[in-house]
Amino acid sequence: MIKSHSAVATIAAMALVAGLSASAIAASETEPEPMPVDLVEGITWILTSQVVDGVLTELPDGAFVSLRMENGQAGGQGGCNSYFSSYELDGLALSFGDIGSTMMACLPPLMDVEAAYFTNLAAVAAYFSTGGSMALTDGDDNILLEFSPAPEVSIVGSWVASGINNGAEAVVTSAVTPEITAEFSPDGDLTGFDGCNRYFTSYQVDGESIAIDGMIGSTKMACASDELAEQAQWYLGALINAATWSVDAAGNLELRDADGALQVSYTAAE
Repeated sequence: MIKSHSAVATIAAMALVAGLSASAIAASETEPEPMPVDLVEGITWILTSQVVDGVLTELPDGAFVSLRMENGQAGGQGGCNSYFSSYELDGLALSFGDIGSTMMACLPPLMDVEAAYFTNLAAVAAYFSTGGSMALTDGDDNILLEFSPAPEVSIVGSWVASGINNGAEAVVTSAVTPEITAEFSPDGDLTGFDGCNRYFTSYQVDGESIAIDGMIGSTKMACASDELAEQAQWYLGALINAATWSVDAAGNLELRDADGALQVSYTAAE
């Protein structure tokens, strides 16, 4: 009988240990540890949902909002304008300083997205992440903003212009805009057609920064129209002004100047 009781006790103990192990595994699966801080910084995050009127809401179609934190400086696209801020990170505590931005006007849906985003960002007190996403919360642990990491993107490839800055702080599009093309090669060469002539120069990228050599060479063919000649001038000037590049969730390329003003927008060539 003693052996029987001992066996029962042993089996019960083994079952208890197994149960505790299973519980620990279940807890680890449902309550993952926060991502280390060094994996939150230095990543471009794309906003997927945010609080609007007290409700966590997915972004509307066509809205693009991004966040990148690095070396105490934060910034990205707010939905309409480029924005910038400082941030402080201490463990899981996170806060942002005053938010500045460019002053471009957009249609109401995008302006509404941006206004809500800036309000939410200013109220952030902490973050948590499971590795595949990041959430920013307020002081009461309520989720304000949810992000996914940006997909791997590259400027390398063939592009067709969809909008060009005319040098008067306006981005214009016309029937002849798609005449302009750009080919960014992996080895730093930039070539294409400006609507009148083939052009060629070089470029360098460092993260989201881009520098295009202002010594742009081209063929010397006469333009077919004054409209194309004027557009070619705008385009080459916009290339020289470019300071940053980005590819949005729809696969469109944008070149912006140091103040965040759009210089050229492209769609991927088919």
